[in-house]
Amino acid sequence: MTTVELPQGDLFPSTERTWIADRLGSGDGPSVHRFLMDTYSGPLAGYVSATSFRDLSAPSDLVSGFFASRLPQDGWLRAWQESGIRLRRWLMNGLLLYCHEQVAARSRDGRVALVPPEALDGLGASEDAVRVFERVWARGVIEQATVRARELCEEAGQGAHWELFLRHHVGQQPYSVLAPQFCVDERQAPGMVRTASIKLRRALLEILIRDGAPDAALDAEIAELLRAMKRD
Repeated sequence: MTTVELPQGDLFPSTERTWIADRLGSGDGPSVHRFLMDTYSGPLAGYVSATSFRDLSAPSDLVSGFFASRLPQDGWLRAWQESGIRLRRWLMNGLLLYCHEQVAARSRDGRVALVPPEALDGLGASEDAVRVFERVWARGVIEQATVRARELCEEAGQGAHWELFLRHHVGQQPYSVLAPQFCVDERQAPGMVRTASIKLRRALLEILIRDGAPDAALDAEIAELLRAMKRD
């Protein structure tokens, strides 16, 4: 894949910064729940699989149990908003706590968590586990964003722009070859690809902003995601 360079610093709706709060405030918790499970289930499963808590149950089952126990709780997500930490870090910490609760439930009296020595790495969120989470999360974000970017292009009647973007950056085909295939002038092709790039940036921003990324870090985080996509 060629290096994907996305436009930087373009305006983005401020409503994305409050997307979760707005949905919760309007009673649309299910939309938030779907977003959380679609975006974070895979990374969280990878995260817990890199700790000794994986022996408690299948990682995907632990994650499902975690969401099933937390999402119905009144105020759980509002507590995250008040914490000021990134959403993915909040979820990682919450999953660790849930795993400790499961250990306690399986202990003899159900009150004292009998944590095996090898599971202590999970207490401090070992760096290996965090790296696994970040790698799976980055891949999932890219996959979600590409689907969303395609939708945005198609909604705007720019499906050809997206296909041109893919063939140029993923297929590594030059504009001189692609332009005739799309019946456009070679000078138009870069502009079409840039339009699709803006849509991809918007899709990435939707996820990063909802995760709590500060404005000053957005361009750097997008660059890191694209580097991760290239490594994959």
